[in-house]
Amino acid sequence: MVLRVCGTRAAWAAARPQHSAGMASSTKAAASLQSALLVTRAPVVLQAPSGLEREYYRFNVALSNRLQQPFAREQYFKKGSAAESRFDEFYAQLQKTWDLQTATKTPDAPRAASGAQEAEADLYATMPRETKADQERNVQSLERALDRTLYLAVQRDGTWRLPTKALPGARAPTDSLHDTATEAVTEPLGTDMDLWLVSKLPIAVVQDAAQSNKTYILKAHILSGTPSSASGTDFAWLTREELQERWLAQDTPDARASWNVVQDLLDA
Repeated sequence: MVLRVCGTRAAWAAARPQHSAGMASSTKAAASLQSALLVTRAPVVLQAPSGLEREYYRFNVALSNRLQQPFAREQYFKKGSAAESRFDEFYAQLQKTWDLQTATKTPDAPRAASGAQEAEADLYATMPRETKADQERNVQSLERALDRTLYLAVQRDGTWRLPTKALPGARAPTDSLHDTATEAVTEPLGTDMDLWLVSKLPIAVVQDAAQSNKTYILKAHILSGTPSSASGTDFAWLTREELQERWLAQDTPDARASWNVVQDLLDA
């Protein structure tokens, strides 16, 4: 707790305008402060394995099955029972292919004729990775790109950036970076989102080329809810590549410099 307090005071000490006793009125004005919030939605499902990963797991399964002791089926199945028949069918397919994807039940696998087995297949059926939001390219839905981390971006003055709000020039003791960052999201997009602020301390700072604006970036996760576009603010949940494409659509030195900082805060 001591470190957090000291860090907060250090951040505010760096943020406050510095004045010396004999400073003239024509001295350059201090940079205006802004607070931005990096809101993320964590992946919902695991990423699909690559070709190398799939082959690695297939080889290990095949090696394990070849080295294991023969299965004592007489201890587990009654001779001539339906369970023994299902096991023999499964084991024959496993020995033939050594591939778990064809040996286990998948949504694309043909279903058995038995009504009980059909009910069992429905019970363990998995949802598709590609959702309706993916098919419709709805970037305002959280039900897209389930295997990727999504980041909240808003359109401001024709450019896509993180939700950002400027701190008041005459700051009161109650003004803070984390409250301002939260307001940068709730004011234009409503309060229907349950946001968890990772820390009250900024994780990065961005300064423009003219050194007139300094933006502190804080991080938060969305736990539930969705943004509301009632205020007319355009927003999107974007992957790292989509955010980069929209961020650098306006190719300016400030955009490139700020992206160099933000990209280090994003997941691969």
